[in-house]
Amino acid sequence: MCRPTVRPTPSSRPSSWAVAVAAWLLVPLPALAQPLPTGPVNAFDGRLAVGAEVVATIGERDDIAFFNYTDYEHNTLRMFRLAMSASWRPLSRIAIVGEIRSEDLDRVRPYAAYVRVRPWINRAFDVQAGRIPPTFGAFGRRGYQGNDNPLIGYPLAYQYLTSLRPDAAPATVADLLVMRGRGWRTSYPIGSQTLGPGVPLISAFRWDTGIQAHWEGQAIEVTGSVTSGTLADPRVSDNNGGKQVSSRLAYRPTAGLVFGGSAARGEFFDREVTEALPESGGSHAQTAFGADAEYSRGYWLVRSEVVWSRWNVPFATPPSNLTVGALGAWVEGRYRVTPRIVVSGRADRLAFSRLDVGPNLTPTWDANVWRIEADAGYYIQRNLVARFAVQHNDRDGGRVRKRTYYSGQVAYWF
Repeated sequence: MCRPTVRPTPSSRPSSWAVAVAAWLLVPLPALAQPLPTGPVNAFDGRLAVGAEVVATIGERDDIAFFNYTDYEHNTLRMFRLAMSASWRPLSRIAIVGEIRSEDLDRVRPYAAYVRVRPWINRAFDVQAGRIPPTFGAFGRRGYQGNDNPLIGYPLAYQYLTSLRPDAAPATVADLLVMRGRGWRTSYPIGSQTLGPGVPLISAFRWDTGIQAHWEGQAIEVTGSVTSGTLADPRVSDNNGGKQVSSRLAYRPTAGLVFGGSAARGEFFDREVTEALPESGGSHAQTAFGADAEYSRGYWLVRSEVVWSRWNVPFATPPSNLTVGALGAWVEGRYRVTPRIVVSGRADRLAFSRLDVGPNLTPTWDANVWRIEADAGYYIQRNLVARFAVQHNDRDGGRVRKRTYYSGQVAYWF
């Protein structure tokens, strides 16, 4: 996938169309001539299923701190998203799945486009090829199954932009430290010379392209894949001659309880970057490990996830290679007060490894971030929800170190 064109400011328009859509969705259901669909639209005896999603999020502009900026250069707390998905089963063992999305009425992008083959009808084993669902972690796998994110914001590991870029690299350690806390707009002397956004630990807004195998038993689920890009930089076409291998194991000891573990490794930097540093040699990979857990009982749902990632960064001067790491961890919970009212919260942390740059001087290579978010939602119907959220961010670097945001959202899906 080509990287998005750099804009001088994020697409944080006043969103008059978002307000209009929100007002339409909030009209009491009896006033509508036709009830809103509550599930996928089926045709051809159920072989074709079509779904859609409309999400209008209205919040404050963020032209300085960029805590909620994404790798598509949009603000998650001020966004209008349209999506349409379809699944067609021409044969009982074959399904063709696709999804397209548009954020802030920007160009339409394909999110999913893959073929699923189930060799044995009576066995829970399938192979998928194309732009496939994520293998690593838990949040990315849930994020594309309806409106399953309990809050408006995203976990830091899946959304917050670090100062690393696959198409550009620092020549010295000082070049890396200068960009500390500026992942929304970084610049390095090696590779691309244009200003551009960095990458999160894992992208929640793009799928990778490759092949995936999945097997599910009574208590164990195993998934493995080989793809073109990496967790931080999913791609359609290969940019460095390397592939990413990732896997996930999930264990369900009892109803409502799930434990998961993930691992992934793939070449991160573009070949234009590594070819400019012929003496660096070796692999310049992103390696990641993750663990997740989920427990649901009665009106409660609690989830937690930990993601550890490291990159082997090339430099033009000694050290020619340096490994930098980051650890993202969060816990979130949701409680259903009544059948229509839900409250949610998330505590989030993103920490970076330290660099030894001198006596008693060991700064982290990027600015550590803390985030707390609380959310209240009202379900107008099962698949139509209105939310209000408050989010507080705090980091130890960057132009703005603390910022609190207020946002509202209306989401409808079928």
